[in-house]
Amino acid sequence: MNRLLLAVALAGCGNATEVATYQQSIAELQTVVDAHETDSLAAPDCAVEHQRYDELARPHLRQMTRMSGGMGMGMRSMCGSMQTELDRHAAAACTGDATANHAEAQRHCQLMRDWLARQRAGAQP
Repeated sequence: MNRLLLAVALAGCGNATEVATYQQSIAELQTVVDAHETDSLAAPDCAVEHQRYDELARPHLRQMTRMSGGMGMGMRSMCGSMQTELDRHAAAACTGDATANHAEAQRHCQLMRDWLARQRAGAQP
C-alpha cells in the first residue's frame, strides 16, 4: 500500500530527475531575478539592463512552464502568473525616472521571488 501511495505521488509531481531539473530551473531564474534587482540600481541604461534581464529570464520561465505540466495545475498556473508578471514588468520598466524604475524592478523582483518560493515548495519528489 505504501509503495502504491508513493508511486501515485511521484506520478503527480514528476520523477525525481524531472523534479531536480525543475528545481535547478527555479534556482537559475532566482539568480537572474536577484541580479536584475541589484543591476537595475547601478545600470547606466535602464533599457539595456531590462533587455538583458528579459532575455535571461524568459527561457528559464519557458522551461519551467513546459516541465510544470506533469506537476499539477497549481504549478502550471503559477508559471502562467509569472509569465503575466514578466510581460507586465516589460511594459512598465524604464518608463519613469531612475528612482521609479528601480522601485518597479524591486516590486517585480519581490513578486517573482515569492512565486519562485512557492514553486520550490511545490516541486518536491
